[in-house]
Amino acid sequence: MILSKKKLFIGLIFFIFFVGINADNIVIAESGQSTATERNNARLIVEDQDGILHVVYYDNGIYYCSSSDSGQTWTYPPILITTIGRNPSIALDSNNLLHLVYKKGGTNAYDIVHRTYNGNWSIEDTVHSDSGTTVSRPVIAIDNENNLHCVWQRHGFSSTPNSEIWYKKYSSGSGWTGLTNISSSYGASEYPTLSIDSQNNIYIFWKDSGEDILNDKMVLFRKYTVGIGWDATYTNVSNTTGNGSYATMDPCSIIDSEDNVHLVWKDSQSGTREIYYKKCTNGIWDTSPTNISNLSTASGRPSISIDAVDNLYVVWENKIDGSYYDVVYKKYEKNTNSWSNLVNISDTDHIDSRHPNCPLMKNNYLHTIWTEGGNLPFSIMSNSIYMVDANDDLVSEISNQLNQIFPNPFYLSTTISFTLTAKDANDAKIEIYNIKGQKIRTFSNLQINKSPNQQIIWNGTDKNNKPVKSGIYLCRMKSNGNTSVKKIILMR
Repeated sequence: MILSKKKLFIGLIFFIFFVGINADNIVIAESGQSTATERNNARLIVEDQDGILHVVYYDNGIYYCSSSDSGQTWTYPPILITTIGRNPSIALDSNNLLHLVYKKGGTNAYDIVHRTYNGNWSIEDTVHSDSGTTVSRPVIAIDNENNLHCVWQRHGFSSTPNSEIWYKKYSSGSGWTGLTNISSSYGASEYPTLSIDSQNNIYIFWKDSGEDILNDKMVLFRKYTVGIGWDATYTNVSNTTGNGSYATMDPCSIIDSEDNVHLVWKDSQSGTREIYYKKCTNGIWDTSPTNISNLSTASGRPSISIDAVDNLYVVWENKIDGSYYDVVYKKYEKNTNSWSNLVNISDTDHIDSRHPNCPLMKNNYLHTIWTEGGNLPFSIMSNSIYMVDANDDLVSEISNQLNQIFPNPFYLSTTISFTLTAKDANDAKIEIYNIKGQKIRTFSNLQINKSPNQQIIWNGTDKNNKPVKSGIYLCRMKSNGNTSVKKIILMR
């Protein structure tokens, strides 16, 4: 997928005038699919040990891109991994090796395949080939011994038109083994999610109709315990049978540093599609789920993240205005045992922002990707929010930052205001990047006079003093290891 300059410019103008300006939201790429980041119960974005973000998404094939500056700029154009794959899911092992699984083929696919990335993509390794029976929605996770675990949805089990959840494990020297029917139900079993604790115990959740495909749905759960094996049967962890065929679905799970399991999903127990949460401590689940959205408008597709001190972050899509979806989140504070107020990440108007996905949180950034747009082309968006933790002593010392950029959008020139302390002036610099992530201008030797509040003027030229074209640019200030980024719009 390579965008023409004309198409990219038209997309930028549409974004500016009809969506609104949000300085924290970055366009990664464009897609012909409104469901480009749809796999919220699998990870489409991960952060490696070097702080590099890796993203995969779907656009009549699977694409990959990365960011080395906390999601402020992304590699462009994205790499086409395969033209005959759908439903990607990624994970990182302890050696910083990226693993990808997907179904090989279009709507009707019979193979789940696996590939790795370490600067180059490996050839396909077959996880499972299901001759004559279609497969979809694979999810991958990695244990602390670097074994791979994959679950997926298998259609057409037995003579009843339904689906099942199946599982396989990969270990060095043995390959992919241990094929297991996890759901073992004659109903509809779909949308699996997979988490692994520090003891390598496996937790699998999925949406299910029970023994009758016509039943309303519920979230079921099954565990593999090391040394014991799989639970004898599944457990209805949502405590519901649903309120309609699509009411109870979209499970997404994560495990904290104490091996507590956290689960979120969409449900209609209140009559409105809400986001529910449950916790499992020492094998005991909360008696009843918590409605964390508490909104009168429809919510769906939750994705859950966790930080280094076990605070939770749940991101989902919601029709805040009753007509269009926005991407929102809430934070769970472990120390106070409370949920924060709702925060609107996408903050768009008259356009849908859907299918959010967030990774395990590192370096105090909550990274989120989603698909945005009302018609072709749809935008793959990213947002990176620095979460200030009360226990983070370094955060209180950060005073160097970009302030106001005005005018923005601008025509001839714009004034970039920033705060910079004298002790950090020597290595401080302000850089301008285009949307492809290419650096076009650097301001160094920033001078400190009587006040730390300073200004520079950018007249829309590159390092050779040649005018640059209209579009979205990123202004990044770096000093003493700290980074501050804002978006600038140039319109000629």
